[in-house]
Amino acid sequence: MSRILLATTGSLGDLFPYLAVAAGLERRGHRVTIATAEGYRGRVEAAGLRFAPMRPTMPEGAPDLEAFARAMDPRSGPEFVWRTLVVEPIRDAYADLMAASEGAEFILASPVAAAAPMVAERRSLPWAPAYLQPFTLFSAADPGVPGGYDWLWRADWLRRLAGPAIRAIGRWTVVRWSREVAAFRAELGLAAATDPFLNAAQRPAVSLSLFSPLLMRTEPMPTGFPFWDEPASMPRELGRFLAAGPPPLVFTLGSAAVYAPGRFFAESLEAARRLGQRAVLLTGTEGNRQALGSLPPEVLAMDYLPHAGLFPAASAIIHQGGIGTAAQAMRAGRPMLVVPFSHDQPDNAARLARLGIAASLPAGRYTAEGAARALAPLLENPEVEARAGAIGRTVRAEDGVGAACDRVESALRTR
Repeated sequence: MSRILLATTGSLGDLFPYLAVAAGLERRGHRVTIATAEGYRGRVEAAGLRFAPMRPTMPEGAPDLEAFARAMDPRSGPEFVWRTLVVEPIRDAYADLMAASEGAEFILASPVAAAAPMVAERRSLPWAPAYLQPFTLFSAADPGVPGGYDWLWRADWLRRLAGPAIRAIGRWTVVRWSREVAAFRAELGLAAATDPFLNAAQRPAVSLSLFSPLLMRTEPMPTGFPFWDEPASMPRELGRFLAAGPPPLVFTLGSAAVYAPGRFFAESLEAARRLGQRAVLLTGTEGNRQALGSLPPEVLAMDYLPHAGLFPAASAIIHQGGIGTAAQAMRAGRPMLVVPFSHDQPDNAARLARLGIAASLPAGRYTAEGAARALAPLLENPEVEARAGAIGRTVRAEDGVGAACDRVESALRTR
């Protein structure tokens, strides 16, 4: 069987679907190495996979809250993240992947692992980008909604009409941000990238869209979500809380925005009170939890709980719109209020709203009053719950891992 290198960088939530695909390929007899930040070594090895370090190295210990705040800015956050994850470490990432790719026969990479196509070109290896969310495809036919322009999704005809312009602006922006990367390609003797989004001159052997076709129907058809649920038992405290009353609202900010929450948790606590709803708040950090002070008995605050176990027990899920959190909420079949901060989150929020299972309230306008007003119709309208339940059944029936593995194996057979 083939030796495959999977390269990824980014948040912990971004790592999980790649773990799922890598584990699926391993079960089929392939030998998979995941190249990613040193801080994720334990999770990769716990999954029974081989690990190779690839910079940038995520900081260990206390998170850099200022960096997370900059990353979540709706306008400047994407450039900050691109420069931090792609541009500044490109030479180090390339050196790391050249070492990790020794003996590899195929490279699978997240779009922000920009050194991966360069290594593939240098080694004459087939490679494939693996997209986690529709926004990163920069589709002209079904364009994503950029941060700060959420008004575009209110008129779908206008969004689609603007698709080619949005794509052209996106290409120009990425080229401008990536001048140092282009210069490094030239130093290596590689041809100029024809695809600035992927930093690639060589066409990929295949492209994977690792999300549900419910969010975007494109060719090749999306595989469905590849879920990775880490083994974790639910605390007894949660079991007692859930058994003591009706399903609660669940508030969470995923694995990145939780470090730049602003007043999200305080406003959420008040919104639940106004609605007369019980609530579970996943605060992410002890500091966020302690800032809430003493809580009433109808509210439970915990740093983290596995979404797969908690979300099906919710009356509604209020989250930041990261694709991993959105996928778990869709699978759970629950209505949502999406509170997007930046990056792909506004677009994910718009797509969920178009499915009729979510409302959207941008983080900059999130207040207790606004949240309660947006949540009330989601909780009171049985049609929303019915649609969410039907979508949950569809997502649970998808085999994202199997479809992704099939396409990788097809590319391997035709290389």
